[in-house]
Amino acid sequence: MRASRLGLILVAACSAAHWLPARLFPQEVANTNNQQTAPAVSSSDFQVKLSTTKGVLVRRKGTEEWLEVSQLRDPIVVGLLDGDHRIYVVTKAIKPPKVKHFEEPEYPGGGRMLSGKCEVWLHMVVDDQGVVRQPSVEVSPSPEFAKAALAALNKWRFEPAKLDKQPVAVLMRVEIQFGFETAR
Repeated sequence: MRASRLGLILVAACSAAHWLPARLFPQEVANTNNQQTAPAVSSSDFQVKLSTTKGVLVRRKGTEEWLEVSQLRDPIVVGLLDGDHRIYVVTKAIKPPKVKHFEEPEYPGGGRMLSGKCEVWLHMVVDDQGVVRQPSVEVSPSPEFAKAALAALNKWRFEPAKLDKQPVAVLMRVEIQFGFETAR
């Protein structure tokens, strides 16, 4: 049985903070109340932070001020994919990726639908070929919903993000909403 309703929100300019350090960043993550920070790789002059209230923020190393990426005009590298491909956050300099193909997740739990809705937040890299790489769950109401969302997300394909008309890899944050019908 498939989810009765699937809502997708792509937040172009996702956080490296929650999940990327173990995979892309050689340094530790510093956690502070509702915020997580990940230092960027040595090739980057920036750090990335996800705030539950302000979204994705970046700051130049050695400075105090955090800036919202959606307001920035310059491309910002926040990591490396496969050791040599730059990963960007989406700023005004980067055209965000567009979904070309997506599949709804299978509704977990043997098809028994409950009332209410369920949201699963995930992070991923969309590479320069439009392929989902390194997806990871940020928030899920249960492991079953996380597994269903990841399985579907791994089948998605995108038109890659572009910087100066050239495809680039970007960090993305995705929300998958499972809508529920009342069980009868």
